Amino acid sequence: MTTIPAFAARLLRTSGRTYAAAAAARLRQMHPGFAALVLSPAFGSPIDDMEARIQQLAASVEFDRVALLEHSARWYRVAFAHRGVPIDYLTQGFVALQAVLGEEMPSATVPIVHRHLQRALDAATAAPSALACELDLAAPHGRLAANFLLAVLEGRGDDAIDDLRAALAAGAAVAELHDHVIAPVQREAGRMWLMGEIPIADEHHSSQIVDRALWLLHERLPRPAADAPVIATMSAGGNLHDLGIRIVAQRLQLAGYAVLNLGANMPAADLEWTFQDRRIDLLAISATMSLHVHALAEAVELVRRITHGRVPVLVGGVPFRVVPDLATCVGADAGAHDAEGAVRAVQQLLARP
Repeated sequence: MTTIPAFAARLLRTSGRTYAAAAAARLRQMHPGFAALVLSPAFGSPIDDMEARIQQLAASVEFDRVALLEHSARWYRVAFAHRGVPIDYLTQGFVALQAVLGEEMPSATVPIVHRHLQRALDAATAAPSALACELDLAAPHGRLAANFLLAVLEGRGDDAIDDLRAALAAGAAVAELHDHVIAPVQREAGRMWLMGEIPIADEHHSSQIVDRALWLLHERLPRPAADAPVIATMSAGGNLHDLGIRIVAQRLQLAGYAVLNLGANMPAADLEWTFQDRRIDLLAISATMSLHVHALAEAVELVRRITHGRVPVLVGGVPFRVVPDLATCVGADAGAHDAEGAVRAVQQLLARP
């Protein structure tokens, strides 16, 4: 039986472009001054922006977890504030969406949609327009992390890798470098882009150097035993980010597991072939944004069906930090907030009879 939230989310996903065009037109009627507003290329046209917000609304509504949309609204607040987009464009956009969706969607779906949009409006209004730096020189390996990022931003990627190689030679553990260098550097590069401090090209370049760093760390991983449990890791369909799930994969191999990393943007439909051809004892799936949660839930459902529920599923990523019970909502066996938590969860899940 389809629930009202699931029905509403499906309408939002399938009719998002139409609703977005109507909401953008309504916003121009309400505030004619926004007709000449040009957004950053990262956000496309106002219709593109509205469509993205509708898809985020769909993710929030599907599982009735409004914190997902609140998190997106706070993200927009920072991004727009540092790109010359007035706060009124963000907040009044939510008002326009309330008006249009209240008129166009079936009456049974309007209360939940209105509630989620109102909470997003409140979050955007109250959110700060700046985020604190993710690096701390006093933290373990804090200066190494700062030097690594500085080298990357100055175009000295080889120096960044050499610094990491020197830390390994001096006895730094792979897990330490995951937690105190790689992860904070990625978060800080993302924060700097969000606040307009670096262009997207620099953020992408940082990711490329981090990719090299992870391959360097991979060389230090122990080879698993022939009879080690096999963990498949992947990013959900539509999720083009794989650095986080690769860190998880490396930590699992450090813990003695054999890891089959399926990479980014793994289509759920192809999982059936994977499970037919290989022995897999557990599947770990990552979602970086709320937009990926629906595809992740579909993958969980498919794995349940093709394995008859015998293979446990672990999920993780930013949405699961924002909503602690989201793992249960998507039908997974457990959720993890970080790499160390993922290792503990796998150990617990595989210990179950």
